[in-house]
Amino acid sequence: MIAVVIVYHNALSAYFFDDDFQWLVTSWSFHPAQLVAFAAMSHFYRPVIDLYFAVLTPLLGGSPVLFHAASIALHVGVVLVVFALASRIGGNRVFGFVTALLFAVQPSDIDALALLTHESSVVFFPVLVLADWLIVGRREFIRPFVPHAIPLALYLALDLWINSRNYVVSQGYYTFGFHIVTNALNYIVGLYVGRRDLLNYAVIVVGLLLLVVRGNARVRFATCWMLLALAPFVSFNWGNTSRYLYQPAIGFSLLLAEAVIALDRRVVSGFSRTSRAAILSIVVAAIAGRFAIFANNNVRDFATRTQVYPEYLARFRQAHGELPSHSVVAADPEFAARHPHQFVNAAVQWEYRNPTVQITPYKEGGSRK
Repeated sequence: MIAVVIVYHNALSAYFFDDDFQWLVTSWSFHPAQLVAFAAMSHFYRPVIDLYFAVLTPLLGGSPVLFHAASIALHVGVVLVVFALASRIGGNRVFGFVTALLFAVQPSDIDALALLTHESSVVFFPVLVLADWLIVGRREFIRPFVPHAIPLALYLALDLWINSRNYVVSQGYYTFGFHIVTNALNYIVGLYVGRRDLLNYAVIVVGLLLLVVRGNARVRFATCWMLLALAPFVSFNWGNTSRYLYQPAIGFSLLLAEAVIALDRRVVSGFSRTSRAAILSIVVAAIAGRFAIFANNNVRDFATRTQVYPEYLARFRQAHGELPSHSVVAADPEFAARHPHQFVNAAVQWEYRNPTVQITPYKEGGSRK
């Protein structure tokens, strides 16, 4: 918990950013019936996030500080779950502590909402199967998983149907191609904050092969978890999005904890108990410290980036004053050149607490339709 607060405390000075405004504005008109109005949906099906914003927007009074505090609290909760899970997998709390600590300060996913509600939640089913196979050693793959398979199949059927109407799919932003490989490599580079070059890519490919082929059961489980959690997102052809690394970071942290345990068993096993503990503490502190420095800088940079919205909205209100309902106003061309219409439109609606106020539609880059 202390590590999370140290890394993420700067987030409390951040404002809302980009699609936050869309979730906030749509929460005003939320009705539970929307969760089953499948035929009318053309966006991603993420009912828990709909509920999250519908409940918290009025509860927190629209305060960005409280929203970010809620996200930090959620992250703390997930870290505790990871600690419990890793302790069970590793057989002791040391393994669990190292995994949870490294996950808590992971620098690659600082803009992720700590809710396992994106489509990557579907990977929990194969992760459960792998856990039974590799960790427990059980080989019965049908009866124990029927309660999980049925809701997963229903969700996938709905999600694939709804997503097929989404512009991301219909306009070719989610496709198969060689970019899947490069995206996966870049995501893994992001997990350890490395360089995107041929040497790093080669090390990743060779390393993954060795981990899967030569690793013990826990290593193979952690590697597969990381790769499975990446799978739903590597097909985007617009590049990588760091928040999608939230779940892969759990598998990656398990791998790092396994490396620490291997160091203890194979390298420093001849030292005294006190010396071994000191060496391992230094190694873990060095890795966690490196991650924490990057993560803290990333959080601070994110908080700084969000300030463009309150600054713009202050200028907008100064220029236009109070706006009556159903007003249609042009966005500042310079700001519009750097921010998509849907975000700016929702930001202005949020500023005026009025969903009928509209920004004149424009193409990205500032040119008008």
